[in-house]
Amino acid sequence: MQRMEDSSYLENINLNDKSIYFNRMKNMPANYYHWHQCVEILSVSQGVGIALMEHQQYTVKPGRIFIFPPGKLHKVFVEQDDRNVYHRTTLHFNGSIIEQYLRDFPRQQMLLRQLCGRGEKARVFDVGDVQPVIETLLSRFETLVKSKTFSVSDSAFLVMQIISLLPHQEQATGYNTFSVSIIRWIETHFHQRCSLDDIAHEMGCSRGHASRRFHEETGGTIQEYLMMRRIRQACELLLHTNSSVREIAEQVGFSEYAWFITCFRKNMGKTPLQYRKTYSPA
Repeated sequence: MQRMEDSSYLENINLNDKSIYFNRMKNMPANYYHWHQCVEILSVSQGVGIALMEHQQYTVKPGRIFIFPPGKLHKVFVEQDDRNVYHRTTLHFNGSIIEQYLRDFPRQQMLLRQLCGRGEKARVFDVGDVQPVIETLLSRFETLVKSKTFSVSDSAFLVMQIISLLPHQEQATGYNTFSVSIIRWIETHFHQRCSLDDIAHEMGCSRGHASRRFHEETGGTIQEYLMMRRIRQACELLLHTNSSVREIAEQVGFSEYAWFITCFRKNMGKTPLQYRKTYSPA
């Protein structure tokens, strides 16, 4: 599978005829916001960190599976060192194609649709009791990938087995932190002109305290998150509305059109018009 990153935010996964991108990663840290145009399943084998999604913060830990539907913004922050070795497996796949291969398994087909459809929420499952089984499935599939003998049906079978092992209900719950409060405030105000001073005032603290706490909890900066959220919304408007680029810049909180173009190109690797032309639905 070929993996191509256009930018630090959009991680565009080019899936070929196998309809899956399978990656086993060891001893690699993680610290970036991004989203995909396909489904991502993240299975954690070792390491502890945090995940930001759905305006909540979750613990990344062994025996936990995260499912991110297409277009779902998220960040995983894990510091890799000798005391915190991070091992994980990611599966990126085309949910629509995989779903077709599950037509003889209606329960799993419906479950896949509920978990992975565009617009569905990101989910977290604790699978510690079946983690050895999942690790065996992933190891066997890794052998198939390396031998280059696997097919789309093998990809579909792996996805079906994993989702069949998930608990009927999400057991993992998010928790509120200082950074989550800031993220929720940004979610309702990013389209307005707002500064670090405004955010600190709303949180009842100084700029320095707000910046320091946010960085300690997320590994990133408030300015980075605000910029990312605006760019993410701009991407949605470019693909799903007929608004002009200038109108979109204003709608997502940019007061200067030229600065919007500069920021968009820097973060997305394309101008807004190029992005619209490349990714707009046919």
